Amino acid sequence: MKKLKGLRDRAYHVMFHTHTVAGIVISFALFVIFYAGAFSLFKHELAQWENQTLRQGYQEDFPIEKGLRKVDSLYAIDRDQQLFIKLPTELNPLITISGTSQKTTADSTGNDFFQVHIGPSLEVIHKDDSQTTVGTTLYHLHYFRQLGLAGQFISGLIGLFFLFAIISGVLIHWTKLLTRFYAFIKEGAWKTIWTNAHTVLGILGLPFQIMYAVTGAFFGIVAIAFLPYLIFGDFDLNEAEKEISIYKKIQLDENASDYEHLDIGTLYQKVKEAYPSFTVKSVVMNHYGKEDAIANWYIEDYKGVSSRGTIAMYMKDGIILDEYTVFPYEKSYIQHVYNYSHALHFGTFGGYLIRVLFFILSLLTCFMIISGVMIWRTARDNKKYTLKQRRFHHNVTKWYLAICLSMFPAFAILFVANKLVPMAMTNRIDMVNSIFFLSWLGLTIYGIFPSNYSKQNRNYLVIGGLLSLLVPITNGALTGDWIWVAWTPYPWVAYVDIFWLTTGILSLYASFFLLKVKDTSDIPVELVNVHRTAKVIEPEETRVLKPQVR
Repeated sequence: MKKLKGLRDRAYHVMFHTHTVAGIVISFALFVIFYAGAFSLFKHELAQWENQTLRQGYQEDFPIEKGLRKVDSLYAIDRDQQLFIKLPTELNPLITISGTSQKTTADSTGNDFFQVHIGPSLEVIHKDDSQTTVGTTLYHLHYFRQLGLAGQFISGLIGLFFLFAIISGVLIHWTKLLTRFYAFIKEGAWKTIWTNAHTVLGILGLPFQIMYAVTGAFFGIVAIAFLPYLIFGDFDLNEAEKEISIYKKIQLDENASDYEHLDIGTLYQKVKEAYPSFTVKSVVMNHYGKEDAIANWYIEDYKGVSSRGTIAMYMKDGIILDEYTVFPYEKSYIQHVYNYSHALHFGTFGGYLIRVLFFILSLLTCFMIISGVMIWRTARDNKKYTLKQRRFHHNVTKWYLAICLSMFPAFAILFVANKLVPMAMTNRIDMVNSIFFLSWLGLTIYGIFPSNYSKQNRNYLVIGGLLSLLVPITNGALTGDWIWVAWTPYPWVAYVDIFWLTTGILSLYASFFLLKVKDTSDIPVELVNVHRTAKVIEPEETRVLKPQVR
């Protein structure tokens, strides 16, 4: 097969080393982003599995106005602040109302901000705390939100480094893309196996990885979207934010008097009649209960990457306000950038097929990241490096693999803990998250003790496989919704259990299969750091003999 033309020698070596450095610096953080992000694609589906109160009948014509008045009696809604209502869906039949309280009442928590979840029969399910954590925890983890805004910014920088690593990787492997694609073999030197696997998976997932590198950087460092304004014209951050969140442009009269506006349910029906093919997801109200009150309805048809829209109307008469309305598929540049990025990043177009495909590609990307680390390690396992250097490379690899591979059993622990910790427990989310992060830390430390990588991997497969089997067992035992019971009324509850059951069986099978395979990638015994005070002895062929002085 004819080879393609590549870079010149100097350019190749510069690009190769920068690709290696960029990849090894971000590898474990990138693995966390993709692994947690894969599960985050099904955040809303996971909510029904983790919270049994969501397993009830969906009522399409929910009495929104009655629910709103009930919340107002509990919290005395501050009319000068925004009021947010998330409408019920088949996955989440509860209506969620959040806003700011004007004064503290006897039934409130004493906080200014409130969030209330109301069931189809207008019963208050719970207040201020959704009591669910699995989907939210993994969603926040995939952009390091646990570290605050700094974590989100770090995730954006990692996206930029990842984009550079992709481009440099294509340039250095350009001449061998086709040959390595057809040479994805199971035999030969480990460096060859890891390199071929890394290249093949990189080719298969190239568009997907570029898309996530760009959109991940966008959401981590939103200023990227404003670059055209910075380069070609005057830039005003407040105006740019108004372009994205159109309701920030709304001008309200601070002296507006109280007014008995139309029923919010009536306005909801008006929007549904005007856009019958769209789903009304939520509404944000400004000056609720005032004469100039405006409702901003968020609609989406889930068919295209720019299918989201905002319909603004006066609540006193239901007249649509064109100046504050963003019709689906008719947006400005910055609105298109935001909507395209959101749809591509979260797979909200094309139905479940797209999200399943993104899930699989995310896991393949995780394997590509691991193979890159192994290429880095095997390339340095030769005699041009001293034993001290080789031992350092070995230990770094063990830590990287321990951090990454321990996520599998730690995720299973998170699912199990979500069932074992009672819903009524105070600070329940903090407890479940503490169990998850501490178990991940403990499993990471445990993973550095095996001296070879196959044993390390096998241990995580066994532990993760056993814990995976516990997920459907725990759910069925504590809720009664076993797979065969939940299959018809709550299919996503059954799907989650089937996923973990299948994962557990495959993991245990793979672990016992690996037990029978002779590990040819074992580390030479002299690299194993048996004791930190042990003296490093150089191999005979690399030792320099000094002349004896009489």
